[in-house]
Order: sequence, then structure tokens, then C-alpha cells
Amino acid sequence: MHPVQPHIDELRRRFSSVKVLHQTASEMFLRVEHALPELGCTAVLCVALDSAFPRKPPIVTYFDGRTLPISPTDGSTEDAWDPASSRLADAVANAFANLALLWGSVVPPSPESLAAQLSSLSDSMLLDIVSNPNCLESYAYQLPFFKAIRDASGQTLDEIERVANENLKLQPVLDQLRAEVEGLQLSLEQSVQSVQKVPQLVPLLNSISSQENLAKALATDVKALDAQREEIARRLLQVDYATDRRRFDALLEEYRGKAKERHVMDLKRRAYCASLK
Repeated sequence: MHPVQPHIDELRRRFSSVKVLHQTASEMFLRVEHALPELGCTAVLCVALDSAFPRKPPIVTYFDGRTLPISPTDGSTEDAWDPASSRLADAVANAFANLALLWGSVVPPSPESLAAQLSSLSDSMLLDIVSNPNCLESYAYQLPFFKAIRDASGQTLDEIERVANENLKLQPVLDQLRAEVEGLQLSLEQSVQSVQKVPQLVPLLNSISSQENLAKALATDVKALDAQREEIARRLLQVDYATDRRRFDALLEEYRGKAKERHVMDLKRRAYCASLK
């Protein structure tokens, strides 16, 4: 068995797609496809194996020609490849991890995405790419960032549209609440006007609107009861007890009741006036 074959078999067990692109007695090129869950995409790497492999380390490159380190992502570079113990599958896995670390949160460009973008470019841009070897790499770097900016702008527009739609839904509710508030305000104004008219409709409220007015009102009531009592006494004296005893007794009882009522009212007046001192 060729010494490379066990490495390739293990590589195929570790990764979803492994294809031999080119193979000669002196070299072999492999295409390895692997999903990067942290970026949400699938990346493709090219693995070059020299005829001296595994004594010589594999060379792993991205499609743009960038060589990726096969050392772990912890930053250690010593003994990245040991011919006796290193495994090709581990080296390729490290290369994929370094690719994800290189691009961070941005999805790296792929041949398919570049082809789609290049198909929409003008001839002058294509000429620049052909004439300037750094233009393609620069474009490959810029494309994911522009895409991220465009996606963020799209999300912002979607959020603005959502807020606008919510405002449209809330507008009828606000109009209804405004109408209810205006109705309550009108009702309150009418109630205030009614309360303001009450003193005019009920003179008694004006008479007791202050302590002095209440004291005067009590004194007036006492005088009124005195006048009523005197009127009853005057009528009582005009009745002949011998001839109209029933009327005399009725007026006498009425006089006693009025005198008692006057006495109670006078006691209230005196007590209230005493409380003011």
C-alpha cells in the first residue's frame, strides 16, 4: 500500500468530501470540503502532498492561493509537523480552524460567490483584475465586508418597516383613546360647572360657607323660632278656655313643641359659638 493512502483514508473519514484533483508520481492535489458551523458556511481547501510526504509536511491553501498554517490555533508553531506522529487529517483540521480564525465572524468568500459577483462586474473591473494581481485578493477580502454591511442595512430597513407597521396598527387605538379622553374632559367640565351652580341654587350652602355665616344662620333660626313661638302664644291668648278647650290644648301643645325646638336650636348656637373661641 502506498504510504499516503492511510492518510487519505483517514481524511475521508474525517471530512464530508475529499477528492483527488491531480495525481502524479511526484505530487498529489486533494480538494477537501468541510462545514464551518461557527461561520455557518462550507469551506474548500486544497491540500498538496509532495512525493516526500509524510517526511515533508503538506501544504494547505485556500482557493485564492493563500497558504494556511497547519499548526493548532493556540498559537504554537513548534513541531507543527512531525513525520513520525503527525496525521494529515489533524493538519487539515487545523488549517480549517485557522481559516475560521482568520476571517472571524465574516463568511470567507468562495469560488461560487466570487463567480456570481464577477459575473455582474463591468469589463473595466475585469480588466483591472486581470492587469493587477493584487486586485482579486483585495476584492476577495472586501466582498464579505460589503455583504455584511448590506445585510446589516437590510436588517435596519426591515426593523424600520416593522416599527412603521406597528405605528400604523397603534394609530386607531390612539385615536380611540384620544376621543375617550376628550369625552371625559368634557364630562368633567360639565360636572365642574354643575358644582359651581349649586351654591346659587341652594342658598343654605352660602349661609354656612364660613364659620361666621353658620353662627349667624343659627342665630337667625333662633329668632325665627322665637317669632313663631310668640305668634302661637298670641293666638293662644285669644282662645277662651271655657268655650274652646280643645283648640286651647292644641295651641298649648304646639307652643310647648316650638319652645322646645327653640331651646334646642339656641343650645346648638351657644355650643357652636363657644367652640369658635
